[in-house]
Amino acid sequence: MLKKSDIADLFSAIEIQEFEIHPSGKKAICSVNRGKNWELATLDLSAGRLSRLLSGEQSLMSPVYSPEGGRVAYHTDFEGDENHDIVVVNADGRGAKKHSDGVEDNYDPRFSPDGERIAFLSNRDHDIDNLYLVGSRGGSIRKLTDEEVPVRRFAWSPLGDSIVYETGVGDDDFISLASTQKAKTKKILYRRNVEHSLVGDFGTPHPWSSDGDRLLFASNENDAVDIGMLDIASGMKKWLVRSKKDKYAPQWSPDDGSLAYLEVEEPNVVLKVRRGENTALVSPREGTSRAAKWLPDGRGLVFVNGSSRRPEEVFVAVGARSRRLTRFRTKPLPKHLLVSPKTVRYCSFDGLKIPAMLFSPRNRSRRAGIVLPHGGPEMMDTNMWDQLTMMLLDRGFHVLKPNYRGSTGYGRRFLHLHDKDLGGGDYLDTVYAGKYLVDSGLVDKDRLGYWGASYSGFTCMLALTKHPDMWAAGVSIVGFFDWETEHETERGYLKKYDESKMGDPKKNPELFKDRSPINFLERLKAPLLMTASAKDVRCPPTESRAVVAKLKAMGKKHQYHEYPDEGHWPRKRKNLIDLYGKSTDFLDEHIPS
Repeated sequence: MLKKSDIADLFSAIEIQEFEIHPSGKKAICSVNRGKNWELATLDLSAGRLSRLLSGEQSLMSPVYSPEGGRVAYHTDFEGDENHDIVVVNADGRGAKKHSDGVEDNYDPRFSPDGERIAFLSNRDHDIDNLYLVGSRGGSIRKLTDEEVPVRRFAWSPLGDSIVYETGVGDDDFISLASTQKAKTKKILYRRNVEHSLVGDFGTPHPWSSDGDRLLFASNENDAVDIGMLDIASGMKKWLVRSKKDKYAPQWSPDDGSLAYLEVEEPNVVLKVRRGENTALVSPREGTSRAAKWLPDGRGLVFVNGSSRRPEEVFVAVGARSRRLTRFRTKPLPKHLLVSPKTVRYCSFDGLKIPAMLFSPRNRSRRAGIVLPHGGPEMMDTNMWDQLTMMLLDRGFHVLKPNYRGSTGYGRRFLHLHDKDLGGGDYLDTVYAGKYLVDSGLVDKDRLGYWGASYSGFTCMLALTKHPDMWAAGVSIVGFFDWETEHETERGYLKKYDESKMGDPKKNPELFKDRSPINFLERLKAPLLMTASAKDVRCPPTESRAVVAKLKAMGKKHQYHEYPDEGHWPRKRKNLIDLYGKSTDFLDEHIPS
């Protein structure tokens, strides 16, 4: 079993979130976490060296360079409270100035092509995220869009006279164009129950051709997410890359001659470049690639890649070859933890085949297993670095990560199978993941556990209360448990998502009562560990506190821990280590050896 020092070593690598390449192509500005918080650093793109630029009590994220490279815009928040503010600083780290006014949430700043304005997203008006403009040296803030559903992503046109943006949640999304001079917006891509995106799940949008006449987008109009091109003037669409696999984050090279995009090659996500009729794989085939950016001279791409056997690093791809640029981790890891996932498919309650990643320990004598679904729910588990899985493997657990119905990565039909049914078929898919582990002979029926966080913290509680005899123990992290109270207290963009997917709890109370695990706590048999975070605005801690109060009154066996200095997910390394340590110890203690 891993020693305390070994566990700390698992978390020793620097994490990287976003980065932006300097106009010179010689360096990048990055948001990285060395263990205490997210901070800003510059990355030398020749030597791969990181140099700290700014750090402090607040998280510093989403950095972007001004067009001339002399300034950096970013957003901040305190302990994950997601009340961000926009800040601009000189590229040498001096002269930081806040450009927002502390009203609500202001995030994702982007300089205009002339460097005179900054566009950003904010929920300052009725808790609905819209586009706003402010001068890059400061000044008054102007609202640019007035959408009734949240604006999610956007990109300036090359001339700066318009901004393309993605709007919507659930089954009502579209792409629009906003004039930056006039109070005028125009919907340019829309079809009900079809997703149109500028970026998809991985990366920052760079959808424009250099002349501003054409726009790249990703859409599941043909079921799989394909890459299309829209002619702005005529409105004509053309499909550029079509296949049975989902593709994301298309972007032209600076000369418009090559097209880079990410593609799901289950369980991996790879980076490809298409030039003419030729397509080349430019990333490692193993692992998940994300956040690709063209170098300014177009000679190659910078991207992030990591897998279950190695933490994320920055890579550079030139031609059809890539090399690792950074060395965020240098120490070797114990070989018994370096397990590649096996892709499996199992039958759910209605015969639907559910894709999943199976991790099996090298020592299989324990015959115990953990169902570990992703959150979201519209996400996808891929081959990524995950210390929790490694810690569970170290204790001898098989780990199954199901991509239940409603997950991304498997086309439009699969994505919409849980519409009006959250906490229905999707949670049953996770229950049948446990059944698969038992039926396959890998796990004994009395040695099965469930670990879930956020949305899967919710499905965990449904599974433990509606199938109480199936589980030996469960762990529910930052979940929600009562649809009505969650709807009343969560952020506006989540309200809109829930209403799109499920409707209003007050209009169909019986459905939402059935899908609220707080109503079934008397059925709970398995020991339960719960955690929440005091600054969480997505699944507020009041959700967990209400459950804990009832569990105490019922005398149910449970443990509860609340992190006072975190938001939805831990940013401080000590808290993440504590969370994973508590989870692993709890499951190890309560599931028979």
